[in-house]
Amino acid sequence: MYETLITTGAAPSLKTLAEQFSITPTQARRALQRLHKAHALVLKTGGDEILMAHPLSAKPTDYRVTIDDVTLYANCAWDSLGIPAMLNCDARIEARHPLGGDAMRYRIADGELENDGRYFVHFAHPFRQWYDDIVDT
Repeated sequence: MYETLITTGAAPSLKTLAEQFSITPTQARRALQRLHKAHALVLKTGGDEILMAHPLSAKPTDYRVTIDDVTLYANCAWDSLGIPAMLNCDARIEARHPLGGDAMRYRIADGELENDGRYFVHFAHPFRQWYDDIVDT
């Protein structure tokens, strides 16, 4: 699943997952639902499609992470730092400030955050509350 998200920017379908793991689509659906319930990934509301496989988003967001010539999407500022950490690589990150909409640019180079110092990450909710509404947290 992660490999597909990283190489294509899209989450694999139930059919693709079923074929990849030699299981039925029903078994794939149940596996995704178990992973969702365990907070290992997030499914779209009322569906079986993957929305988030942390730190990656399966849909475009305001947090674009570019590695070489590939653009991936993060769910939030925290996840935008998690993608290069997960892949152990440098990245350029372009984001929009969630309140004012200002463009923000920062990068990871040799494992270090480089920015102009104008912005910082603020977590409005403690981690234990993130899954109360993970999409809007």
